Amino acid sequence: MAGTLKSSRDLAVQQSQRGTEEAPFIKWTLISIALLFCLVFLLLPLINVFAQAFDKGLAYYWESLTNADSWAAIRLTLVVALISVPLNVGFGLAAAWAIAKFEFRGKSLLITLIDLPFSVSPVVAGLMFVVLFGLQGFLVNGSINMTSKLYLPSQALSWRRCSLLSLSWPAS
Repeated sequence: MAGTLKSSRDLAVQQSQRGTEEAPFIKWTLISIALLFCLVFLLLPLINVFAQAFDKGLAYYWESLTNADSWAAIRLTLVVALISVPLNVGFGLAAAWAIAKFEFRGKSLLITLIDLPFSVSPVVAGLMFVVLFGLQGFLVNGSINMTSKLYLPSQALSWRRCSLLSLSWPAS
């Protein structure tokens, strides 16, 4: 009886290993496609960044890196990272603890706000910030700038003629 149970358990273990049932050709083809995908979408852009950075030579790159504006940008990046990372850790731990431990009104809204950066592309978010806060954006010096223009590759459209704003903007 014990031998029967052992053999049926071994049979179940052998049947659960579905990945090993594929033919070696198919297995290696899928692995090759995954590696090719990683090469094209991860490694080639990284190589391109370094190729363009060193395009004018190592001396030009070093001169750009030792520029005062470059060092100011590096310092600003480090200061912002040193401030924002501990704040994100603290607020993230507090939010995770509150979500896991308690039931409260607005819990689903909090979860939605936490998940929002995963669903919105950083490119779209960056474009939104440029359109709102850029030099030609909607919000300039804290007020709506109605004379700014949206520069498109084909033409420049005045915001006063934009139908989106004319529908809801009160006449002055």
